[in-house]
Amino acid sequence: MRIAIRYLCFLVVMMSAGTLYSQTITGKVTDNENLPLPGATVLVKGTQNSTVTDIDGSYKITNVKSGSSLEFSFIGFNSQSVSANNAVVNVALKPSSQELNEIVIVGAKVKRSDLTGAVGNVSGDKLTETPTANVVQALQGRAAGVYVTQSGKPGDSGDIKIRGNNSIQYGTKPIFVVDGLIIEGGFESINPNDIANVDILKDASSTAIYGARGANGVVVITTKKGTKGEGKVNFDTWVGLSEFSKMLPLMNGQQLFDLRVDAFANQYMDQNPTGDRAAYINQIKSDGSKVFAPYELDSYRNGKSYNWLDEIKRTGVQTNYNLSFSGGGDKGSYFMSFSYADQDGLLKNSSFKRYNGKINLTQDVKTWLQVGTNTTFSNSKATYINDSAFPNALGANPLLPIDLNATYLKYGDALNSDAYNPIRSLTIDDNSTKNRLMSSNYVNIKAAEGLNFRTTFSVDVLDQANFKYYPSDTGQSIRNSASGEANHYRYSELNYQWDNTVTYNKTIGKHDLNALGAFSIQKNTNNNSEVTARGFASDDFTYMYLDGASQKNNFTLKSDFITTTLMSYTGRLNYSYDKKYFATVTTRLDGSSRFGGNNKWGTFPSVALGWDVAKEFLQSVEAIKLLKLRASYGIAGNQNIPNYAYVSQYRPQYTNGTAILRSDGRLGNPDLQWEKQKQFDLGLDFASANNRLSITVDYFNTTNDNLLMERTLSTVTGFKNMIDNVGTMVNKGIEFGATYKILKQNDLSWDVSGNISSAKNKITKLYGGADVIYKKGGWTGVEIQREGNLFVGKSINSIYVYQFDKIAQTADMAEISKIDFGGRTVKPGDLVPVDRNKDGKIDDNDRYVVGNTDPDFYGGFATDFTYRGFGLNAVFAYSYGGKKISSAYESYMNSGGMSAAHTDLLDRWTPENTNTNVPRAYYGGGRFNTYETSLAIQNSSFLRLNALTLSYNLPSLFLEKVYLQNLRLYVTGSNLFTITKYKGYDPEGGDAYPNSRMFVLGLNVSL
Repeated sequence: MRIAIRYLCFLVVMMSAGTLYSQTITGKVTDNENLPLPGATVLVKGTQNSTVTDIDGSYKITNVKSGSSLEFSFIGFNSQSVSANNAVVNVALKPSSQELNEIVIVGAKVKRSDLTGAVGNVSGDKLTETPTANVVQALQGRAAGVYVTQSGKPGDSGDIKIRGNNSIQYGTKPIFVVDGLIIEGGFESINPNDIANVDILKDASSTAIYGARGANGVVVITTKKGTKGEGKVNFDTWVGLSEFSKMLPLMNGQQLFDLRVDAFANQYMDQNPTGDRAAYINQIKSDGSKVFAPYELDSYRNGKSYNWLDEIKRTGVQTNYNLSFSGGGDKGSYFMSFSYADQDGLLKNSSFKRYNGKINLTQDVKTWLQVGTNTTFSNSKATYINDSAFPNALGANPLLPIDLNATYLKYGDALNSDAYNPIRSLTIDDNSTKNRLMSSNYVNIKAAEGLNFRTTFSVDVLDQANFKYYPSDTGQSIRNSASGEANHYRYSELNYQWDNTVTYNKTIGKHDLNALGAFSIQKNTNNNSEVTARGFASDDFTYMYLDGASQKNNFTLKSDFITTTLMSYTGRLNYSYDKKYFATVTTRLDGSSRFGGNNKWGTFPSVALGWDVAKEFLQSVEAIKLLKLRASYGIAGNQNIPNYAYVSQYRPQYTNGTAILRSDGRLGNPDLQWEKQKQFDLGLDFASANNRLSITVDYFNTTNDNLLMERTLSTVTGFKNMIDNVGTMVNKGIEFGATYKILKQNDLSWDVSGNISSAKNKITKLYGGADVIYKKGGWTGVEIQREGNLFVGKSINSIYVYQFDKIAQTADMAEISKIDFGGRTVKPGDLVPVDRNKDGKIDDNDRYVVGNTDPDFYGGFATDFTYRGFGLNAVFAYSYGGKKISSAYESYMNSGGMSAAHTDLLDRWTPENTNTNVPRAYYGGGRFNTYETSLAIQNSSFLRLNALTLSYNLPSLFLEKVYLQNLRLYVTGSNLFTITKYKGYDPEGGDAYPNSRMFVLGLNVSL
């Protein structure tokens, strides 16, 4: 017993001694501008004892033995060790150029500062301020020179252009590079929450490293990596409710009835000038009318109006979940994430679901050998509503009672076999599943000081399957006598990329030298197969049992297999002297399988120069941190044309018991050449002390020779078209971006940022010295279209129509009678075009370019305000000066009462209402329609509030009690308003599917 008591006393003394020689240390971690760094790791060196800083950079760590060292680390900053000799230890970390300023391109790490050309940057934190599962939409308004067009369809990634149009038809979109892997589509598979940084490469110097792939800009995405220190767990989730942000105001049943009366009465009086208008109107409004069906008269007399769209629309729900784990040690790091996005569209039976899993690993096998992988797997499923459902529901007769069993819709007694019942269309199955694996894997060898060899093997594997079934009782099936129709479409793609680089860095005094040599191989193989079967005894199996199809002679089979390759050699040299003078010289040699043997290879050089004027003359001016002039010139190439366009292709076809080879209609062109874009850029970068104010300005001028496009051929050639080098165009503009930190204090901060850009293109030469190449089509196939025509001296996005003159009045008829309208009739209330060439007749020679779809300028701006734990953030996007065609608005303005009509027709011309630009109501043809003239062309300028977010970070005292690092609650309104004069659904997305407004509630938790 005595021995036990002695032993217990010994333990008490030792525990007391441990307490005497350990302590609790508190403090704050900030950056070089004295701003707090939340989430920084504080580690007692040589132990597992660590903690992380809270939202204001404060920390507390216990059981620190006297004489120990504390190591402070944060991603993008140099780690710092401090002796634990005081109870309070405050640390200011310095930015690490190694981590903050490196991106991976062509398989090699490159400093952002070495990209002397025009480069924009958007951090991952900025992207997630807009609640969306789509990285393209998150970029809208965030970077100068980047124009994003949103789409309202679930799972649709929208469209993106950098510095406007540099090509006519092919290759107008930029490429995306995700951790070194080049992708050219399927951007909806990228999870924005995995992104650490987005760099937008815009000029020839910065994109030259990609040669032919970078002609229209490059979006370089760097995903998140783990950092040394205690492991971190982050969970982010949000749920949003959405609705249509805008609906077109269409006439109700009573208004449409009156419109039809007016339209038919006007037609009657044109055909019977001495007729009795009032008697005719009384007749068509009575029982037995030949203008109105009995059900329409009944709806009108009972004041009924039916909204078919209400039967297929709903409140959309979106949910998003993201869970990530990250950490690292002395020899490696890890980042793993899992995400799930679920979007129910605003139309029933439309949805998009996506599962993502990501792992980024780095490991130092030896001091000279590092390996790593960046791998993402994505599984998505989209369910589509039939394309006809929305326009048919919106355009349905408001006098027609809702009928779930009707096959077709109708106005009057005439069934319209093109207007399928939108409610019955909901029974059509249309599903798409997509699996995608993107993996970039590298080995890096540090052969000597400053010398690195790196080999990277990347794969992009895609497997897609689309299945569709039209039940036998749907109009789509009945019209084609299909008795049920099933369609299977499968697509698979394997794209592999092998990059081999050697880099050498050397500093000698004030001289910094960086050299890169690279060899790359890329190969893309894809194949597709499609089968359509018809005639099913039962709809129960939908598309799942093709053997059940009875119309064996009515099967449709298709398939194709395609392989393309690209081989590249790259050399680049960066040089700087005294951090004041900079030069970059790059040359890339590309060989593409898309061209014939004579022109397979293209050489694309570039040079860029930079001069930091502040370090030259303004070192004594403390208020100026950076004043850098940049200039670059280079040649980029474009090879994004249809496959095998340099040869004429023939395919076997079995007809009447005989096998023949049939042309696909395209004449091969063995003389095809690379598009070559000669790009010049002049830029200025400015930053004040502590980066409180930063400004970037760029002017660019691009001349594109040998424009690649499809050219129509005369039928006597036996071919329809060919791909050819048709001419030259120029594209030039300016960009301006600025960020200003209005307030920066411990508890209060306020930042504003904005950008504005302008890009104007002009065709300067066309094939064979032609002044114009018309795009023809329409009912006859030879009608000149409003868009797609090419005019020397004009934008490639020109709109070509008649000029609107006026609405004809009774007093004008004497003058109007002298004009030959080419068989058209013009009476009071009708539209009159301008006879531009003054030859007394209206024909195609009187059409003119009314404008183009290019905005005069566009951009975005944002403001971030925080006070203690509260935050208020707003993101805006805008565009000014562009013109657009709204086919939906035009169709509703062309109504004579036998189709849906816009309420603007309430202001139509009548003998009592002559002061208007809306023509009179008329049923029938023979007049000029609004859409043929400049009167129909819309102003597509807009100002949109993309996102408004109010957030709150819970205080650190509370978080410590529940063992959390951070807990943030936020509410966001997405697309809250759009100020525009555009009469269609949306000035960006157009008329196919309206955009939505969404209200979001979100939560972010870190531990």
